Amino acid sequence: MSTEKLSRVLQRALNGEEITVGFLGGSITQGCNPSLPKNAYVERVYKWFQETFPETKINKINVGVGATGSLIGVHRVEKDLLVHKPDLIFVEFAANDVPPKEKTNLSYESLIRRILTTLEDTAIVEIFMTLEDGTSAEEEQAAIAKYYGIPTVSYRQEIFREIKKGTYTWKDIETDEVHPNDRGHGIVAELVTKLLKEAMTSPVSEDKHYEIPQTPLNEAPYEKGQLLSCKEIGFIKEVGFEASDEQFRTIGDGYKMQRDAKEAELVCELEGSHIFLLYIKGIEDIRGKVMITIDDEPTNILDTYFDKGWGNYPETYPILMNGEYKKHRITLTVMQAPENQLVSILGFLVS
Repeated sequence: MSTEKLSRVLQRALNGEEITVGFLGGSITQGCNPSLPKNAYVERVYKWFQETFPETKINKINVGVGATGSLIGVHRVEKDLLVHKPDLIFVEFAANDVPPKEKTNLSYESLIRRILTTLEDTAIVEIFMTLEDGTSAEEEQAAIAKYYGIPTVSYRQEIFREIKKGTYTWKDIETDEVHPNDRGHGIVAELVTKLLKEAMTSPVSEDKHYEIPQTPLNEAPYEKGQLLSCKEIGFIKEVGFEASDEQFRTIGDGYKMQRDAKEAELVCELEGSHIFLLYIKGIEDIRGKVMITIDDEPTNILDTYFDKGWGNYPETYPILMNGEYKKHRITLTVMQAPENQLVSILGFLVS
């Protein structure tokens, strides 16, 4: 682990140079479940920056989106965060990229490489959260961090060590199986600011130049991916759909099925070798089913209903994986069902 780039950013802040700090992650980063917004870990860390560098302008960009992992993250990071050229980015996806598997390893490394290759001098800090039973992608993501020399903060290791000591229980610091309460958010912030303080005192060499490994540790197939909203795509055919106001922070501009539509279909052409549908998985029992066809070949019938779920969220479905890089014709056809059914399409992830 190297804090060289992080130390450089903090030294610039100490010198009075304006810096921008970005936060990318899921619902914990978004700010779920503290009693007040100011008690979320992001706000506490931002307050530390303001208090530590009172004469410096510190910009904060929080693009945490609940129930999303690094697959959506790598496809939206350019438009949501990198265009603002942040000097430091905190990445928090360990509790969302579970269960750890090949797909999340690939999307997470793709995300890290996307940041490093786009903004060479930007520092990254990886934050590892956890579910109550210890499930987390920390091991896989920590290996990626080590390979790229990125500093990390492990809430997971810290709290389970203290729980074992009897310092507190899970219920003392969490509101449910994954979301911290005020105390839990405070622990995250303390771990982050501890790392920042250590980096501030670390020596910074004048001629040090970070070089990104030429080859990925695993693979990074989505490194150049993009999220295309329905508004951006330009459909060849639009029948029975209309613009939707359903929004998940930075994810929106989607389409939904018109309530009085007798049929509904969307057709578009997308160029890539990996294509994912981005849609709303919803708890309303009128959520419908969609037939997905690629290059005139039906692939599957997708059920957008989240039966007995906890709420609506943006979900992905793989339409094409490791396919030929070319233009592919995608057709989404809503299956016939009773009137007033609901289908919401947010767009596509393409790489």
